[in-house]
Amino acid sequence: MSEQYEVVIAGGGHNALILACYLAKAGVKVCVLERNEKAGGGVMTQEYTLPGFRHDTHSVAHTLIQGNPLMLNDELELKSKYGLQYVNPEKMTAAIYEDGSILKFFSDIDRTCDAIAQFSQHDADAYRAFNEQVFKTLDMLVMGMYSVPPDAGAQAAMMDQSAEGREMMRTQAISSWDLISEWFEHPKVKIALARYASEAMTNPFDNGTGFGFYIILPFMYRYGTGVPVGGSWALTEALLKCLDDNGGVIRTSSTVEKILIKNGEARGVVLEGGEEIEATKGVVSSLHVQQLFPDMVPGAKLPDGFERSVKRLKYASIQPFQIHMALNEDPKFDTSEDVSDFFWVEKSHSDEEEFARAFRDLEYGYPRRDFACYVGQHKVDPTRIPEGKGALHLYGFAPYDLKDGGPQKWDEIGREVYEGFVDDLRGMTTNMTDDNILGYNFLTPLDLERHDIAMKHADIGHIGLYSWQLGGNRPVPGWGQYKTPVPKLYMCGASTHPGSGVTGGSGRNAAQVVFEDLGLDFDSVTG
Repeated sequence: MSEQYEVVIAGGGHNALILACYLAKAGVKVCVLERNEKAGGGVMTQEYTLPGFRHDTHSVAHTLIQGNPLMLNDELELKSKYGLQYVNPEKMTAAIYEDGSILKFFSDIDRTCDAIAQFSQHDADAYRAFNEQVFKTLDMLVMGMYSVPPDAGAQAAMMDQSAEGREMMRTQAISSWDLISEWFEHPKVKIALARYASEAMTNPFDNGTGFGFYIILPFMYRYGTGVPVGGSWALTEALLKCLDDNGGVIRTSSTVEKILIKNGEARGVVLEGGEEIEATKGVVSSLHVQQLFPDMVPGAKLPDGFERSVKRLKYASIQPFQIHMALNEDPKFDTSEDVSDFFWVEKSHSDEEEFARAFRDLEYGYPRRDFACYVGQHKVDPTRIPEGKGALHLYGFAPYDLKDGGPQKWDEIGREVYEGFVDDLRGMTTNMTDDNILGYNFLTPLDLERHDIAMKHADIGHIGLYSWQLGGNRPVPGWGQYKTPVPKLYMCGASTHPGSGVTGGSGRNAAQVVFEDLGLDFDSVTG
């Protein structure tokens, strides 16, 4: 006899676990099925190098989830009961330019403006004015992230009712670079700000990316950077404790092969190997929308044009190359000013044309090493490494589909690219000799896709954060409210609003939709 639950969830990323916890807290019999041996998806921490060195696979900070009512109101008691903690670095980012100059960003706006003023007083004043302008609408924007989005047409009609709304529509349509250029004038300042925008894994020169820059810095000033104590997986761990306490079940090493459809409704899943797990009230997929449709719903009747809309989704234009290092001591950067205490150090371009060309090279499949960030989570969370040691999370941009050889060529050139990143780091530091590197691990875009097959094309956000793939258009127009064309089959995860990053928004928003369909009161489990 097959196992039976009320709700079955395919995929065990953080959004799926959040949804499962809300359901379990309401007394729903729920089961989460995860392909890997360990749940968490992109919210993952592993000892990739040596015992005692905890390295994050993807997310090094959980910034966007800090504005989620899940965290603000501790709705699942992840902080008060299950030990989840976040810290916020005072010294956020230091951008090192080719000529040795450094632009510093702090958690304090005044200190950041003072740093920008060393390059341009105009831009320092503009930085303050820009953040103040966004602060006026930030509460509304955050509310939108953590609510079920309206259809795109209804949202456009609402936004068209005010000057502020029309300006927001324009902001979403233009490029991050255009938005930055409207406010700022110094090339180095503009480039540093565009690098913040590019953390959405999109080329900041592309139209439809303006919102990525508009919100990120004001959001951090309002809610904090959100570095999880103990590693990124600390969020997953707290969610698993909550799920277990409330009677929910998780099964790892369980690959969902297809959705079980009976009488036109989703009534469970079929695992690899043929095992069936029944769901009496609904199935939720947190997988990539292109995994789910059409291959996992054989025989389901899909609306005209739906499958075409799914197939033509646009991936993010850049992908990550990750390097984890266990060190005897932290890198000592050979700079005129000390940047050793900064959470995030990056080497930066100074020339706008070269900066733009580097992004295009990546999009055409040419690896480049000039987008490199040197992250030290242990600087604000010393629990991650043995006392007296150092560590480094080296994070670079890379193409997925290489110009000559495609993604499979990463297996041939991965080590060469790793060594190139390390050689560049040696040239910027005084102590990155072989004896300082106690252990290392690197993950190419292809490796990252293999680890989490929901990250198709190594897109950590499933699909790019372009204006036409946001809100009620995510994943596709007409199906942005977490329901699918198959009755009793729902979606959550990065393929749905609000998209990539550690937001928890999709899990909480989808929970509200499922609660309503099950006749449950969502407020009863959040108060």
